[in-house]
Amino acid sequence: MSGEPSLAEGTGWTYPYWFRVVEVILGLLTVAISVVVIANPGFGAQHLVFLLALALVFSAVRMIATGSVRRSLMGFVGLGLAGGGVLALIIVVAVVIVPGLSLQTLVLLLAVSLTIQGLGRMLHSAGRGPPRWLRGSFLATGVVMVLLAAVVEFVQGAALLTLVELLAVTVLVSGVETVVSGLRPANPRQLTLLKLILFAAFYGLVLVNWIDLYGSQAPGYNIWVISTMMAPFGVVLVFQGFKDWQLALSLGLLVSLMNDLGYYFTGDLLFNFHVSLLPWLANQLGFRGNLVLFIFQGGLFSFPVTSILMGASIYARAAVVAVVLYHWWSAPTRIARKV
Repeated sequence: MSGEPSLAEGTGWTYPYWFRVVEVILGLLTVAISVVVIANPGFGAQHLVFLLALALVFSAVRMIATGSVRRSLMGFVGLGLAGGGVLALIIVVAVVIVPGLSLQTLVLLLAVSLTIQGLGRMLHSAGRGPPRWLRGSFLATGVVMVLLAAVVEFVQGAALLTLVELLAVTVLVSGVETVVSGLRPANPRQLTLLKLILFAAFYGLVLVNWIDLYGSQAPGYNIWVISTMMAPFGVVLVFQGFKDWQLALSLGLLVSLMNDLGYYFTGDLLFNFHVSLLPWLANQLGFRGNLVLFIFQGGLFSFPVTSILMGASIYARAAVVAVVLYHWWSAPTRIARKV
C-alpha cells in the first residue's frame, strides 16, 4: 500500500480500532431501529417513541465515546462532545423512565436530544483532526439533524405520528453517518469498495425488492432473480478477469441478503404492503422451523424452502460476505484501484 494516496490529508489523525468497531455496531443498530419505526406507523406513536429513544441511546453513547477519544487530541472539542452526549443521554433516559409525560412532550424531548447531537456533529467537524471529507460528513449530518429536529420542535399542528416519522428519518441519517464514520476508508481503494457496498445495498433493497414484490410468478423466477442480483457485478469479471470472482460473488450475495431481509420493509415503505414485519422476520431467520415459506422455482426443478433452510442460507451468506469483504477492505486487490 505504500505510495498510495491517503484520504487522511497527512494529519496523522487516527482513531482506536475498538472505537471504529463500536461506531459501526451502534450505527447499524440505529439504522435498523429507525427503519423499523419508519416502516411501521401502525405500531402506534407510543411504541415508536420508545423505539426511537432506544436508537438515540446508541447515538448518545457514540457521542460520549467520540468526546472521550478526541479529548486527548483537542480538549475543548472532546469535552464539548462528551458533555453534550451525556446531556442528550439524560434527556432520552427521562423519556423512558419519567411517568405521566404526554406523547407531545416525549416527542419534544427526543427532538431536543437530536438537536444536541446534531450540534455535536457540527462541533466534531471543527479543527483539523479528521480528514476533510469526514469533517464535511459530520457537518452536513449535523445541519440536517438540527433542521429536521427544529421542524419537530417548532411546527405546530402537524400530526403526532408525522413528527415521529420525521424524527425517525433524522435518526436514520445519523445512523448511516455513524456507520460510514466507523468504516472510515483510509485510501481511494477502500473508498471505492465502500461505494460498491453502498450500491449493492441500494440495488438489493430497492430495485431487486421491487421485482421480488411484483414479479415472483414468472416461470423459473428464482433463477432469473438470482441472475439479476449478480448481473451488475459481472462487470468486475469482464474488466478484471476471474481472479476477483470472490469480490463479485460477495457483492452479489450482499444484494441477496438485502433482498431476503428487506423486501417487506421496502414494500411497507414504498409500496404500501402493510405486512406484519416481526413475524415475517422470524420466518426469514429460521425461527419457524419446518414451516414452508415458498416454493423455489428453478425452471426445470423446484423445492420447498422452509424457515430453517432460509435462516441457514441467510447466516451462511452473511458469514461469507463479512469474511470476503473484510479481506478486500484490509488488503484490496487491483479492482479497488481501478473502478
